[in-house]
Amino acid sequence: MLLVLLRITIGWHFLYEGVWKIANRDKFSAEPFLSQAKGPFAPFFYAMVPDIDGKIRLQIVKTKDGELVVISPAYEEAWKKACDEYVRYYRMDDKQKRQAEATRDRFVKALNNYLAQKRDDILAHFNSLERFEKEEKASRNLGAYFQREHLWERQQKLRSEAAAWFSEIDNMGRAYLSSLWEILTPEQKSRGMIKVPLCETQRLPVRLPFAATKTELLNVVVTYSLTAIGLCLMVGAFTRLAALGGAAFLAFVVMTQWPWPTVVPKTPEIVGHALLVDKNFVEMMALLALAAMPVGRWAGLDYFLYYGVCLPLRRCLGKCCGGTRKSETTPEPAPKGD
Repeated sequence: MLLVLLRITIGWHFLYEGVWKIANRDKFSAEPFLSQAKGPFAPFFYAMVPDIDGKIRLQIVKTKDGELVVISPAYEEAWKKACDEYVRYYRMDDKQKRQAEATRDRFVKALNNYLAQKRDDILAHFNSLERFEKEEKASRNLGAYFQREHLWERQQKLRSEAAAWFSEIDNMGRAYLSSLWEILTPEQKSRGMIKVPLCETQRLPVRLPFAATKTELLNVVVTYSLTAIGLCLMVGAFTRLAALGGAAFLAFVVMTQWPWPTVVPKTPEIVGHALLVDKNFVEMMALLALAAMPVGRWAGLDYFLYYGVCLPLRRCLGKCCGGTRKSETTPEPAPKGD
């Protein structure tokens, strides 16, 4: 009974996390969690965030006059493709097409004006980022704790600084899509709003109906994986797979927030103190223990799956295989003599 209660308790934890993310899909994003990863595995999780430092979205080029300007081909290209997608998907007539192209040009011009206004700040930001990367590389193995803590604070400050610009540009992009939407007729709007990425760094290699960007896909996978794992654990269906999936997810959580005293930044003392083994690690081990036992058959749907499907199928296959082996290996009995 206690093992069944443990299974249901952990299942409720996962299920509620997934349901909350479904109900608050506009607020949830896995990107901040990944961008604040710490410890030896942090670079792996940083690579999961498209263009985490903004070097692709914002580029510095030199004009013929030798002046440095900031451009964003990633946003411009995505906005142009979005216009083409709207024209093709909604079968816009010539008048609507001209309106859509005029809207595109207006927003692209507004984007370039915004980058021109922020030019000095962006140039200073990338100079600081270059110096930070050199210092981080030099002190990666030799730096004292206070130096690494200072570098962490600088890294987060640089990323939050760039995030503010990208947030404003993304809001501009959403306003651009709303303007394209207003061009459509009621009949065209009845087809529903298509999902298009607002930046080329977020574009998926394959079009998906439920996600337009890499971040959206990651959010969907995390949200519905947690929900499915929690539901399966609570009702006791496919319990071993659900427990292993939950343990794998918690292993990723442990690796993103590596519980080691010398890792920066420090875990807040109110959370507690841990040396590798923290609350996530304990729950991960509990799930591995549940995966090693048939807890799904105890007050769970796995009972019916096992005795109604798996066991009869195993017996049937066993008889077939056993009969074949017997006919192949056992010689025919010799006829009895007089």
